Amino acid sequence: MTLYWTALLILLAGGCAGSAEFDRTAMRATLGIAEIPVAQHASAIAQADMPNPAPPLRLALYFVERDLPIQHNIRLAKWTDKDKDALLKRLAPLQHEGLVADTFLLADSTIHGYDVSKIRQAAARYDADAVLIVEGVGSVDRYNNGYAAWYVTLIGAYVAPGTVSDALFMIHSSLWDARTERLYATQTAEGRSTLTGSAVLLEDGQVLAQAKTAALAEFGKRTVDEWRRSRTPAPASDRLR
Repeated sequence: MTLYWTALLILLAGGCAGSAEFDRTAMRATLGIAEIPVAQHASAIAQADMPNPAPPLRLALYFVERDLPIQHNIRLAKWTDKDKDALLKRLAPLQHEGLVADTFLLADSTIHGYDVSKIRQAAARYDADAVLIVEGVGSVDRYNNGYAAWYVTLIGAYVAPGTVSDALFMIHSSLWDARTERLYATQTAEGRSTLTGSAVLLEDGQVLAQAKTAALAEFGKRTVDEWRRSRTPAPASDRLR
């Protein structure tokens, strides 16, 4: 038992002593952006235009769920109903302002993981004109601060605010025409959150959920702003060039 407590104290006091920072390159490689052909992705960024079919425009929203090979500090999103409802509310201005006629969640048992072709086909079956595919990945950087010195008293592991849990959540989306292979645009947004507490009681899941909420809010804002921008006529001087 003595050896057990000694090992625990060593782990709490020195096992995560310094910040490791976030590996954004690895996070981006994990996201669906890595699976979009480079030529299509470059074209989407260059065109930066939104779909403009004959009204009414119906927009399907699909959240990707898939497994992730074990990677240090990187976790794929577990999308909850609360997350999906939150993004629908963030995108509500598109409907209020007449930019889209309807926005709905796409759930289809025939889709597994990130498969653009199947997602587009499912969206078309539900009469969607375009589908917004959303995928997310998170990472937690857990490390100690000066208060961790109290962990050697054991009770300090429960009461001393010596551990910091810093979370980054990254969302990537691609907007596709539901009936063709046309990629309209891509969008990436991030959210951060930090909590400090004792080593035993501080939970990484809480800070990661907060970072996801922040990322969804930023992603929704950017998406709405992009649709508004695409519907704003260019100045006459620009059109004449």
